[in-house]
Amino acid sequence: MNSKNETRSSGSGIFDFFISYKRRDSELFVTKLAEKLRARNLDIWLDNDEIHPGDSIFESIESGLNSSIDAVVVLSENYYVGWSARERNAIYSLMISKKLRVIPIWYKLGEEEISSATPMFIDIKAIQVLGDSDAEIASACDTLTQSFRPDQRRSRLFEMFFRCISQKYPEDWDLKLFLAVYDNNMESLEDALNKGADVNITDGALWNRYNRKALDCGCWNEWRKLFLYLSEIGMIGH
Repeated sequence: MNSKNETRSSGSGIFDFFISYKRRDSELFVTKLAEKLRARNLDIWLDNDEIHPGDSIFESIESGLNSSIDAVVVLSENYYVGWSARERNAIYSLMISKKLRVIPIWYKLGEEEISSATPMFIDIKAIQVLGDSDAEIASACDTLTQSFRPDQRRSRLFEMFFRCISQKYPEDWDLKLFLAVYDNNMESLEDALNKGADVNITDGALWNRYNRKALDCGCWNEWRKLFLYLSEIGMIGH
């Protein structure tokens, strides 16, 4: 097995977690965390593995973000210094547009420091890590994998696709039904059913409904990730 395949658990090009960090502060912690996450069959985007000599750093980061389901942001003392600001802004833009879920890790920082340096992340439930011990890394890994398991990929990718499509088709009550389920919103679910949503609709049926329309809706990245996943599991392209 070559080194490229060793860094990910599948060849789809879709990553469960994009890890954003400051190398000078947290490289050891992040390297060990990535190893433990991969051991649990999660696909991880990490700059050391995915950016190669001759690659554009910013283009590689953008591609990695657009190919990832969630982002782990390791907030550390020097995270806000230098080019990482551009990466952070890209992550924040995707976060507020609900195209990426962000999971902050407070690495050797407390609430007061986070609140002062990056108030945009203070309202998001975070994982606090005080050091690089195996126990702390294992605990962070456990918390991350509780929030995302490999068997949730399908659900998460469909959710991202449906959320994007629904902005263009706000009166598709079948879409609204799925989103209400994702959001655990009984009121929205009842509203969708009262408006004519089909309680027996499947995610595959909605994919077929909007597959060819997605690019006109500005949902290229969401469509691409779902397409690659469905192709990998043999649902399409075989």
